[in-house]
Formats: sequence, structure tokens, C-alpha cells
Amino acid sequence: MSVHTLGTGGGPIVSSSRAGTSTAIRVDGATYVIDCGMGSIRNFRSSCAWSDLRAVFLTHHHSDHIYDLGSFLVTGWQVPGESFSRPIQVHGPGRPSRVPAMDAEHAAVVDARVGARSMRGTVDVVDALLDDVFASDICIRMADEGRSEPHEWVRAHDIVLPSQVPADPVADRHPDMEPFEIYRDELVTVSAILVDHRLCYPAFGFRVDSAYGSVVVSGDTAYSENCIRLARGADLLLHEVIDLEAILATFPDGPTRDGIEEHLRESHTPFDQVGKVAAAAGVGQLVLHHIVPNTPGTADVPKMVAAARRDFAGPVHAAEDNDRFLVSDQVRATVARETVEVGA
Repeated sequence: MSVHTLGTGGGPIVSSSRAGTSTAIRVDGATYVIDCGMGSIRNFRSSCAWSDLRAVFLTHHHSDHIYDLGSFLVTGWQVPGESFSRPIQVHGPGRPSRVPAMDAEHAAVVDARVGARSMRGTVDVVDALLDDVFASDICIRMADEGRSEPHEWVRAHDIVLPSQVPADPVADRHPDMEPFEIYRDELVTVSAILVDHRLCYPAFGFRVDSAYGSVVVSGDTAYSENCIRLARGADLLLHEVIDLEAILATFPDGPTRDGIEEHLRESHTPFDQVGKVAAAAGVGQLVLHHIVPNTPGTADVPKMVAAARRDFAGPVHAAEDNDRFLVSDQVRATVARETVEVGA
């Protein structure tokens, strides 16, 4: 089981040094991708093959996490020598019942601001990519090259919260809850939990368990007890990190800066808090990714690592694009092996 950082930059700002956030987890030759940030598809082929890809998981629908989704889904669609070997499963947030807000009073402001616009679920997003955005390309390739219907190769799923979870896009966007299973095959079980990404709802963290160990990807989140619960005892935690002062220093003064400052402050985990998350969860090692700011020379990465090490005694790494982290090449225990066999 290994982890490959296809993109380690956070935010929609274009960076020449880091692709947008994306992580590939490989187990016995199968590949599972979490998020599809800008430029990550170029790095996918450095360590993965289209025939190995089984599933894509989206933590949330902010643009910097889905920019390359269409590329992932169309590029492996019946290209000679570069094709999916099985239908790709895409799991991500469903459509919320309304545009999220901080409270009922703020909801009225939000409604006036967004007007007739509404949000979409992952099934809607994938359908739009295949049936609208790439519609002409797909029709021509079906007609000219004899390719089959792309929906036979790409199957989207909205993540459905357990009925007992009292989540609400206004009243409670990230209630205390337990992780719940969203995907299983003969190699891995994937679990999800709601995390705290301010108005972005639903926003998930994911855990991938295999016979070799476990990997958790925090998704975008402020300090979150749910994320700690998800990561309990995991071998490796990839957690987002932000240096708020450094990113704000790159923005000019003005009302737009004020608005994004509030979002960044309440939506992300400061570098001096991320070690506390890893320590509370008791993980084996901590990898910092979705690094903000993400452009060359703007983030003091050694400072981030040093701050995390003050609170977490295990190994701490700051990921760069195309890094590889080995979880284990040995099956751990009979219990883990039986868990995988049940899902076969």
C-alpha cells in the first residue's frame, strides 16, 4: 500500500511549483484517487496506469479539488493502450437541500446574493461533464472511432449520509458523528466523515483501509474532532495546512481580501494546530499537503513541519508533487485480511 501525491497545492491560485490537490492510493496494483486538482492528471501517469484506476473520491466541490475531474474521466475512456480496464466509480458530495449558510439570518443574505443559482451533486457534475462539457468530443469519438457509451465506463454516486446523522446546510454542517462506509471492493474499504469547511457542505474526509494498513485524507477542514475520529490509529494521515499570514500577504487590501480572510481563517487548519490533530488521533505518520500558500517562495514549509513536530512525536513530512509514501508491503494481521475477504 503506497500513497502518491499527484498535487500538493491548496486553493484555486495557479502555481508553477505545485499541482492542485490530488492523492493516489495504490493497493496491490489498484489505484484510488482522492480529488482531482489542477495539473494533477499530468502527475498521475508518473506512477499509475489508467488500467489500474478503480475509483475517484471527491472531498467537496470547490474548484481546486475538481478542476481535472473531466480529464481523469475522459482520458481513460477507450484510448488504445491507455484505457480503463473496468468501470470507474466516482463518489462525492450529494446536492444539499439549500445553499449553506452560517445561520438563519445569514441564510437570507445568502439567498439574496446567489439569486436563482443552486448547487449540484456529484452525479450532476459527472453527467454535465460527459453530456454537456465534453458532449461534442464524445459524440465525434463515438461516431468516428467506434467508442462505446462513456457512462458504461464512468459511474457516479452521491454520498448519502446515514439517516441518524443530524446534518443540515444551515443548522449543523458538521455534527459529531462516526465514520461510515461508502465503498468496498476486495482490496479496500473506504469510509467518510463530515469535516468543518465553513460554508462548503457537505465536505468530507476519507479513510482507506486495506490488509496492509490505513490512510486518511483530511479534505479541507478547520481543526475537526470528526477528522480525529476518522484518523484514529491510522498509519498515515495526509492533512491540509495553511499559513494564514503568508497567504494574506499575497493579496491586495480591499473588501475581497476581507471576505477571503474570514473564509480562510474559519475553513482551514493552521500549521501550528495540525500536529495536535495527528497526536490526538494517534496516527503513525503525518504528511502535510494542500499547502497554502502554494506558489513558489510564499510558504515557509520548514516552519510548518517544525510546528507540527512540537505536538506530534511521529514522523512529519511536507509533501511535494510526485512524492511516494510507503504504508506497508506486508499484510498486517488476520483480522485485516478477513475484512478484505468479506468484501470480495
